[in-house]
Amino acid sequence: MSGDGRSSGLSRAAKPSTTGRPGGRTSLDVTVLPGLHRRSPPKTLNAAQFFTWFGASLVALIGLTIGLTVAVDPYRMYGTPTIPGWTALKPEIYDHIGIALTYQLERVRPNTLLLGNSRVEVGFDPESKVWPGLARPIFNAAEPGRDLRAAIDMLRDAIAVHIPHTVIVGLDILDFLQKPTPEPAPEPTSRAEDRRLLVDRDGKPNPERWLQIWRDRLATTLSIDAVVDSVMTLFDQDPQTAETITPLGFDPMNEYHVFASRQGYHELFAQKNAIYRAQYPHYTSPDFAHPMAYREFCYLQEIIDLTKGYNINLILFIHPYHTDYLDMLREVGLWPAFEAWKRAIVNLVAAAKTAGAADQIRLFDFSGYNRITSEPVPPPGDRHTVMHWYWEAGHYKSSIGDEMLRTMFGKGHFGVALTRANLDQVLAEIRASRARYQARRMGEIDLDNKPRSR
Repeated sequence: MSGDGRSSGLSRAAKPSTTGRPGGRTSLDVTVLPGLHRRSPPKTLNAAQFFTWFGASLVALIGLTIGLTVAVDPYRMYGTPTIPGWTALKPEIYDHIGIALTYQLERVRPNTLLLGNSRVEVGFDPESKVWPGLARPIFNAAEPGRDLRAAIDMLRDAIAVHIPHTVIVGLDILDFLQKPTPEPAPEPTSRAEDRRLLVDRDGKPNPERWLQIWRDRLATTLSIDAVVDSVMTLFDQDPQTAETITPLGFDPMNEYHVFASRQGYHELFAQKNAIYRAQYPHYTSPDFAHPMAYREFCYLQEIIDLTKGYNINLILFIHPYHTDYLDMLREVGLWPAFEAWKRAIVNLVAAAKTAGAADQIRLFDFSGYNRITSEPVPPPGDRHTVMHWYWEAGHYKSSIGDEMLRTMFGKGHFGVALTRANLDQVLAEIRASRARYQARRMGEIDLDNKPRSR
């Protein structure tokens, strides 16, 4: 009990003490044991504070996302300098191939432009040492699975940036195997591929371009696909396996090295040949007596007119199909159409020359049976032999592209310049070379085309 007769209720650790304050009043100094003090209630954010915090977090997240996707640049839209081993290869670029080709072309401002489908895309390397110095810079704007309509779009876009000196176009019989169109085919409705071009089909400034640029920027930065593809790009930088397209538009077919080492070239040829033999019998076999009744010939004529109007040198060429492919054309009944197609192209070129483009346009034929196109396919089970000229019957390597370039620029002997004057002779020689090829395969003559001694 304390002096005032009440229990203090204080522990030994909290005794009263008297201070010398005026009036003799007594004060208590209390020491609170740890853990016994009252905690302050948690602070809560009001609405303004919450939205400020949320907005700042969102801005930071957006900034990080844009920073990642632009730095990695998985589709080569921004031309961000690459880091070897981190961002040099673009394995996800085919997800937005239209974006990649259009914006790369505009940055390169090519002096030489390559156009066509996947055969051109994988067959011509713009960085090859075979190219003459005056031809550079070169851009390969060929797009897999597309026809000459896409080639026209790329050509117009290139002209809007910088008029090229030379345009090289690969012509593929597959694109022309179609039924005649009684009237001009209607143009497809506006597509992203069209909206992002600098000019429209009439060569006038494209009013939809600016909006499509922003759509492309959003798609390549602030989308789940862009983030995922950026991360995948960072983790897939093996030059032996990763798909990619170089800054100049070339596809080195890295992934095919893996297929060839695992399956062998024989299997690659067998798979592709089976696809062709199942696909091609369904195509019509036109005689091309009236070529302008076919949409692709109309596109080809437009390319000829466009290059002539801008005084651009135009080189057209027929692909160096492997003999397996040529044999397939004959087996499914398309050989007459193949020869008629060549004749129609020759006539189209001859008409252009007569109309004043004699020195601007040339046509080369690299098809036929020769030492390159008849490259032997390794036997089944051979996973070690590497073919020098071909990936499979429909796609050739850039080693053939180099041989074709030597001929185009006057320093090679592979293929032939095709004209009205020599067309019949060339067609006859191809038929004769096929007979020699078949005989050689059956062992009737040796590799020098001489009869074997008996």
